[in-house]
Amino acid sequence: MNTPNMPEQLMSGHSPPTDLVAPEAMQEAALAHARLGFRIFPVSPRDKRPLVKGWGSAASAEEAQVSAWWSRWPHAMIGLPTGVANGLWVLDLDVDVQKGLDGNTSFMELEVAHGIIDIDVCATTPRGGTHLFFRWDAAHPVHNSVGGHGGVAPGIDVRGEGGFVVIAPSVRDDARAYAWVNAPLGEADLTDAPDWLYALMEKPVLSKPPLSAREAKSISLCPAPTDDPFIDRKRAYALAALEREAEAVAASPEGGRNHRLNVAANAIGNFVGEEILAEPEVREALTAAALQAGLSVGEIGRTLTSGLKAGRAKPARWPPEWAEELADIERGRALSVRLLAGTADSVPAIGPTWDNPDRSPLGEGRRLAPRFKVEWLGPQLAQWAEGQARATCAPVDYVCAAMLALIGGLLGNRRRPLAGAGWEEPPTLFVAMVGDPSSGKSPASSAVMSLVNAEEASLDADYRNRMRDYETEKVAADAVMAAHKTALREALRGDPELAKALPPALPDGFAEPVKPYLKRIVVRDSTVERLATLSAENPAGLLLHRDELAGLFASFGRYSGGGGSDRQFFLECYGGRAFTVDRVKSGDPVRVDHLSIGIVGALQPDKAADLLKGADDGFVSRFLWCWPDPVPGFRIARDLLDRSAAERVVNRICFLNMRSNPVPLGDTPVLVPLEEGALVVLERFALGMKERESRAAPLMKSALGKARGHALRLSCILSYMRWASSPNASPFEEPQEIAAAAMVAAVEMMASYFLPMAERVFGDAGVPVTETNAAILARYLRQEGRSTFNARTVRRAIGGALRTADAMDAAIEDLGEACLVRPVSQPLRSKKAKDFEVNPALLSAGEGGVT
Repeated sequence: MNTPNMPEQLMSGHSPPTDLVAPEAMQEAALAHARLGFRIFPVSPRDKRPLVKGWGSAASAEEAQVSAWWSRWPHAMIGLPTGVANGLWVLDLDVDVQKGLDGNTSFMELEVAHGIIDIDVCATTPRGGTHLFFRWDAAHPVHNSVGGHGGVAPGIDVRGEGGFVVIAPSVRDDARAYAWVNAPLGEADLTDAPDWLYALMEKPVLSKPPLSAREAKSISLCPAPTDDPFIDRKRAYALAALEREAEAVAASPEGGRNHRLNVAANAIGNFVGEEILAEPEVREALTAAALQAGLSVGEIGRTLTSGLKAGRAKPARWPPEWAEELADIERGRALSVRLLAGTADSVPAIGPTWDNPDRSPLGEGRRLAPRFKVEWLGPQLAQWAEGQARATCAPVDYVCAAMLALIGGLLGNRRRPLAGAGWEEPPTLFVAMVGDPSSGKSPASSAVMSLVNAEEASLDADYRNRMRDYETEKVAADAVMAAHKTALREALRGDPELAKALPPALPDGFAEPVKPYLKRIVVRDSTVERLATLSAENPAGLLLHRDELAGLFASFGRYSGGGGSDRQFFLECYGGRAFTVDRVKSGDPVRVDHLSIGIVGALQPDKAADLLKGADDGFVSRFLWCWPDPVPGFRIARDLLDRSAAERVVNRICFLNMRSNPVPLGDTPVLVPLEEGALVVLERFALGMKERESRAAPLMKSALGKARGHALRLSCILSYMRWASSPNASPFEEPQEIAAAAMVAAVEMMASYFLPMAERVFGDAGVPVTETNAAILARYLRQEGRSTFNARTVRRAIGGALRTADAMDAAIEDLGEACLVRPVSQPLRSKKAKDFEVNPALLSAGEGGVT
């Protein structure tokens, strides 16, 4: 947004000279942020110490208060609380040569490993670090942490709820300043953090420490409950955790001491809440550490009170290796209660321990479906895509994936992205939409394909006009040719030898008219020979839309075992190179200079499983996979759908022409280069993919190998989609290069959506029936909390795929091999009954799929 109330030099992306940041300028900058609605407070330029007590609650956006503060402290820096108050949180990439910290490098390594983040609001810090600003998400509350101490990575601190940062144009007393990069706060939208970043900020579970003499001696401070045989080990673990937290507080740097103390109190409070540690001993240890760090007694007391209160409300977290023993204890207690109540139908022979279980059956073998961000398409198309998804009662993923395929097919040979000196790719895509029947695949893709109806109608009208002209010219040409033949016959009768030497000539300029053909955009169904002919007739490119892709695959071997040449043809369709097809009927070969045919269609999960069987020749990895969770329920949309943005995109791209060349050369694609920033983003992404390839299974390795090419194609598609969808953009001013923003979106789309989707399809579509049944049984036992079960009783309760005894026996055998169930040796009810006991690890397993 424009901010006329803030001096231009203070809102710029450059470090302001100290003479520009005079006291009155700093006050005006503070007021400008307050007018934007940001709550701020003054901070000492010497040591970043807040100059007002209780800064968290005192921070204000009131102009009168801000003016009063900067009138009193004219050189104060601007402190901005992070968290709910201002709707943002910050990653602080710290640079400290003496400590060997380089947060900028650490963050770059994280992006290479997980995906590039397009950050609009960021700032440089006086020591060479960086502040990255993210939008606050209530579903992912962010707390403060220090890199290397439960934080994201070494050199990367987190400023969330209860924290603050200093913002530009603040200047320290050593004349070093904070400066905005790109756009200042308030002029650009804040970035939504990706899921992988939130996952890295989750506090890790601490490992089990050894029992020290001091800890053993102090165990008696907090008496153990008489019915918990684990209490001694729990207390030893809690005391070790307290010692580590105290050491971290004592070593915390200036500016981060108070929030580090709060983190420690919060982390240890759960042990106090479960009466493992006594509150006085916790306060004593953390107070001593905080005093050593330099905090005042008053600050310490308030922080400990709030931190311990929050921590007491959370359950204690114990080492994972304790899970089985703790579950056995709880299971024994529950069984005793059932026996006393007379509700237990058998007494299992519970062994002292279980072998380490294989937990894979608990996740059903399916990766959770990632979320498609419609924002990747640009603001105009994002709104249309959501409306189109509602209109077809389908996941928005299907709409967006079909649109990407359509635009890629339209660009085809019209435009191609060029990376560096010679790496070019046609933007055509192969897209497979996987889902059960009635999941909305066909309605969504058909609605998208209907966007070309107006263009195809225009082509059809032109074809009819050209056909009428051809027929008129053909009648005239036939008449001339008939007259010529008559003259030739008469000449042969009069003087055969002379007629042979000097046959009657055709009129000057005579040429047989060429029969026109109907230009095409989307082809629904066709043979390879016909597709080759259509491709030669439509050199700009085509899109093959199949309502059911299984029929296509059946034609070249994955299902039927034949058709190798057809398969090779479609492999070449992806590459956009010259290709020749021999025609069966006429015998004349068809040569296509640039064979670019995109594919989009639907596929049911069982057919996808067949496709994934056997060795991969690269065909499967050329597909972008889309398998979202179905939309729950059914609702008919009432609102009218505005398709103008999507129709504008199709119209403008169809208006683009290929590059004309002198005859006899054919037209060629126009190459669109990547700007330097886009090249850097693509290089970083490619490095990350190569690193992942070294650890991947064969099928996923092939998909990772194609990922950089897919990102290049998508960057071109997104670049033209965003240009063509804008109502203010001139249709004659197409992109001259692919910008970094388009490449960032393409890379993020690959890293956070299409590659996880490939893992979802590859990991689940080929799961054998036995493993699927084992997963069904495991989920049932976990949901019902069954520590023991009878096979016949459970089989009748579940039914479905497990309704037969053979299916149940196979599922139990599978879970037995995974050490999740085992037979009961001494059932009370019947020696013939099939009774089993359940590994406590299965009952305590968390929900969710395997990732």
